[in-house]
Amino acid sequence: MSTTSAIDSDDEGGELFNGFGSAPMSRSTSQKRTSKRWSFHNNTRPNLQDMPSAASIARRLSDITGEDGVHEEMSVSVLGGGQLYSTESGRLFHAGKIIISLAGLPGRGKTHLSVSLTRYLRWLGVKTHSFHLGNYRRASAEDDITHDLFVPSPNSKKANDIRNKIVNECLSDILNFFKNDKGQVAIYDAVNALPEYRLELHQRFKELNIQVLFIESLVTDDSIIMKNMEEAARSSPDYLSWDYQKAYKDYSERIKTLTPYYKEMGAEKESELSYIKFINFGERIELHNSNYGYLINKVVFYLMNSRIKSGSVFFARCYKNSLEYTQDPPLDEEGLKYSRDLAATLFDHLKSQGKHYIKELDEIKERLRPLAPARTLSVEERHPAAGVDGVDINSLVVWTSVKQRTVETTKFFAERNVKIRHRIQLSQKNPGIVGGLSEEEIEQKFPNEYDHYQRDPYHYRFSRSESYHDLAIKIEPLILEMERMSGDILIIADDTILKVFYGYLMSCSCYDIPYLNFSTDEIIEVKFNAYSNSATRIPITSHEK
Repeated sequence: MSTTSAIDSDDEGGELFNGFGSAPMSRSTSQKRTSKRWSFHNNTRPNLQDMPSAASIARRLSDITGEDGVHEEMSVSVLGGGQLYSTESGRLFHAGKIIISLAGLPGRGKTHLSVSLTRYLRWLGVKTHSFHLGNYRRASAEDDITHDLFVPSPNSKKANDIRNKIVNECLSDILNFFKNDKGQVAIYDAVNALPEYRLELHQRFKELNIQVLFIESLVTDDSIIMKNMEEAARSSPDYLSWDYQKAYKDYSERIKTLTPYYKEMGAEKESELSYIKFINFGERIELHNSNYGYLINKVVFYLMNSRIKSGSVFFARCYKNSLEYTQDPPLDEEGLKYSRDLAATLFDHLKSQGKHYIKELDEIKERLRPLAPARTLSVEERHPAAGVDGVDINSLVVWTSVKQRTVETTKFFAERNVKIRHRIQLSQKNPGIVGGLSEEEIEQKFPNEYDHYQRDPYHYRFSRSESYHDLAIKIEPLILEMERMSGDILIIADDTILKVFYGYLMSCSCYDIPYLNFSTDEIIEVKFNAYSNSATRIPITSHEK
């Protein structure tokens, strides 16, 4: 693996000087690309104190549907909802620059892993970007190129030239990300089949004072490979508008073509490399040369909680979301109707998607119909040990806060023996001294505090209150639990909680999260996908008893 591009001396001690060759990197706009080179050159930290209040009002979002922002350019230096601090350079000062290079055959979940890692690290405020070699291949490949293009040393000169070109372009963009965009973590999503390629990659970036970590995704479970192949045939950008059967066959042939060339990491000459073997997507993890720093240890911790995701996360606002923080009345008749309509609407939606476990739930309901009202859940059922839920992809778990009205909203789910989990972390944001006040009253009584809040509603907290950022830190254990789970999850909570969860799953800027709008007449569904998550609305319809 080689490249003919280089980057001039970095202003941080020339760390990228003469990298990957000696010729200046071409920035020609004539190059055919799926998108422009990643460049986020505005690295100044937003001056929130000098921003007019109207600037924040203008950020109100009219729609929360669509695809997530995990591949979007980073327009501000502070992006993540869970970021603990920021620096002028945009890099966490105790972590350095890191390239995470993936390795593994197709169908092993590398793209899913790169995207989910990008989402998590951005949430922590780390300037991170995924560089998918497949994007560069799709931009450069021609129709008459066969699977020979995926072989490390193609027999065809044309395929070999294209292969070298796309690798050079991708690595040049990674270097540009570190130098000009002040990036901190670049994730290189490629097969990286041969030890000599991996060694050269390691040596080149090491010379530039960039830490290199390899993550090799290995799969020994054929059922995981089959599932990944089916997902790729349906949703990979390689197979847009393809017939599913043809796409599946083509992807299978790609894997068969490349398999004889792939060499698993662990050869003696790779002994100096730092790498993680990620086996069966979290079933087992092996660390090699694990003298890691803070940020890479966060990556390892995330991997320990990561699984191939299936199913959806559903968001529903709790009844009477506008109640004061200290109030906790039981549901009234309208609240019970809302609970019934919510459950029936979700069950109808799941049935329409062919969810087989819904039929089983209906059978359970019929068996329970003559019995007494649902019993109170035990402590073990409300708060089970980690790893109990989400083992089966055909399952539904409902999370609620410990507020009485959210617990009672699960009544019609409990009737069908759906698992209900009460999470104290899902309690709404504490408004402090402004509790029960309208926005106009807050502005009148606390004009200075209100002005600060308008400038940064995500981080600012009134006296004795919580901020959205506080909620983000509080729910991090639930985010990791959600990452471990398969199947469907319904979260019933105050909209302040839903905004933060949605912000994580859809890679929203922390400056957008306070303005997300959740209505009580709809359910928001976030679907997991290897390349990007997507959100849609499900109107809650009225159902008779």
